[in-house]
Formats: sequence, C-alpha cells, structure tokens
Amino acid sequence: MTLLQHLNAELSINSGQEFLWGQIGDAWYGIHGGSIIRFKAGEPLKLESFPQGVSAQEVFRLGDDIGAIFEEISRDSLVKGLLGRYPGLRLMRQDPEQCLFSFLCASNTNIPMIRRMLHSLCKRFGSPVEIDGHRFYTFPSAGALDRASEADLGASGLGYRVKAMKAAAREMARGRLDLESLKKASYDEARARLLEVYGVGPKIADCVLLFSLEKLEAFPIDVWIARALAGHYEWLYGKKMSDKLTARQYEDLSNEIRHYFGRHAGYAQQYLYYHMRQAAGKRW
Repeated sequence: MTLLQHLNAELSINSGQEFLWGQIGDAWYGIHGGSIIRFKAGEPLKLESFPQGVSAQEVFRLGDDIGAIFEEISRDSLVKGLLGRYPGLRLMRQDPEQCLFSFLCASNTNIPMIRRMLHSLCKRFGSPVEIDGHRFYTFPSAGALDRASEADLGASGLGYRVKAMKAAAREMARGRLDLESLKKASYDEARARLLEVYGVGPKIADCVLLFSLEKLEAFPIDVWIARALAGHYEWLYGKKMSDKLTARQYEDLSNEIRHYFGRHAGYAQQYLYYHMRQAAGKRW
C-alpha cells in the first residue's frame, strides 16, 4: 500500500490542524504562506501550487514512515482503535510563520471564528492570486503585519490578540525570531525560544512545534485533549483537574504523555483530538 493510499487529504485538512482551506466545486483550495495550493476532491492526490514551489510531499508529510509511526503509537489500545476508525487522518506540515500567527488567533475561540480572523488578515495584508476565476489572498508576511498598526489588525476581529500578533511579527520581521532555525534545534530548545515571545503559552508553542517545526514528539494539550486524558488515561492524569490546566499541570502532563507515546506522540495527539471533537458533535 502506497503512502498516497494511506492518506485522506480532505479528512486531514478538516481536522483542526489547518484553518485556511475551503472547497469550491470539486476542488479544495488552501493558503500556504505565500502560495495558494489546490487539489481535486475524489481523485488521486495531485497538489498544484500558485506560484509553484509547494508540493504534496511537503504539505502532506509523504516522507514520514507512516507504517513505523503507526506501529509505535498503536501500542496504546485506544489510539490503535482510532487508527482504524479514522483511516487516512494524517499530520500536515504548515508554513511556520502562518502556523504561529494562526494559533495566536486560535486562543479562547472556536474554529469558525479563527477562520474568519485569518481570512480577514489575508484579505487586508496578503497578496491577491487569481485561480480558476476565483480571487484568493496569500498569508501576510511577518513584515507586513509588523508594519500594520494595531488598529488595522484589530479591524480583522483579533480583539485582545492584537498585541501578541504584533509582538510575534516584530520578533520575526526584525530577525530576532528565526523559525526556520528552530527546526534544527531540540524540542526543548525550540519550545523555550517560542515561550519567550509575548502571548505564546505552552499549548500554542506545542502546536507550532508539531505542525510546522518538525517536532513530532510535541503533544499540544487543549481542553479536548485534557478531557481525553482525564477520561481514558486516569493513571496518567492523576487527581481530578479542571479542563483549564495550570502551567505546572501542563508541564507535568506534557512530560508524561510524551514519554508514554514516544517520539511520534504528536500523531497520537491528532487522533485523540479529532476523536474527542467528533464524539462531541463539533463542527470543523
């Protein structure tokens, strides 16, 4: 079985990892940094990029040894069952800047609102690209967001998130935060650097590490994952906790769960996250 046969692209893009995909007719269009990418639904995966340069290999992580990864995480009986229940669900690789800004917008809100904020940012500060008679907008660069005023950013509905967006844009635009270099750093080193950025907490840092910086051991813990741990991993979760973890609780759980699942804990996290939301009847 080939890697493409293992992949369900539509399921993966609608699993809470990505926020800037949409379907028009029989095609899916996504925003990936400075490019718009497209593939046809119901056909063998052929990803097109405008401008060229973004491949299916990059976006859908086709280089991952998915067989070995699944063998490793399926030592856990719950995750083993979820691998069969949601076939084709995979981690995706995001543009690092877009990923950081996306998850800064994702704090304390829902997925439809995140999408509205991000699409507004693209329309206001990105570049237009015409494809198939439709106009799309690329994701704005850190420089463009750094130059924008707080009032301009606020007009995209960011609310209190404006300060964090400006802080991250300033760090990147002025060369103090090099996300590409963090791909080569260890998990702990890269995480520590992200946590120095105003507005970036442990969960946001872990999302960026997992989805864009090649740290597949990262295991973001949000309210859905906290509920999964409380309901299915009582031995790990310990005494009763609320859905909102303290910083110490987050660190303790993160260390334990990464040790439990191993170097590809992030894959297990994605299956648990998707399952918890599906079971609750949440929309994507």
